[in-house]
Amino acid sequence: MLQRLTDTVRSAVWNVLSSTRGDDVRAVKVVREVLGTANDLAGRPFAPRDEIERRRERRAGGAATEKRREPAPVMLYFDGKDHRTLRKMEETLRAREVPYKVLDVTDDEASRSWAVTAARRDELPLLFIAGEPVGGLHELTQLDVNGGLRRRVFGA
Repeated sequence: MLQRLTDTVRSAVWNVLSSTRGDDVRAVKVVREVLGTANDLAGRPFAPRDEIERRRERRAGGAATEKRREPAPVMLYFDGKDHRTLRKMEETLRAREVPYKVLDVTDDEASRSWAVTAARRDELPLLFIAGEPVGGLHELTQLDVNGGLRRRVFGA
């Protein structure tokens, strides 16, 4: 019972940290980003309920019997400017155990142009899964929260 209560509190705090509500107030957005980074650095004790349960199963040995498909290729296009956003995107991918490659397109105008055109966005970093554009940090976060990240990468 205590474990269920703890899980409820941890997922409720995660919902607050991952929410965009109140982001129009700069102070709220900054505090949420700082707390989100601290949560990531601490090993994500505050996380969605399904992630907490998956971690618990993995520790108990349940993940060893899980059959995994070959992951789809995941590429992060980066132009050397927004290191903070890149770091947050990498943290999300690592937390989900998604293998990825960072492609620095600072000096590669052709690759940069292709990524920006394909994603219909003008800001990097941009995430692509199996050659399909996902978008930036916001889109990655939404895909992760909806459970679509694992489905698109591992097909599960």
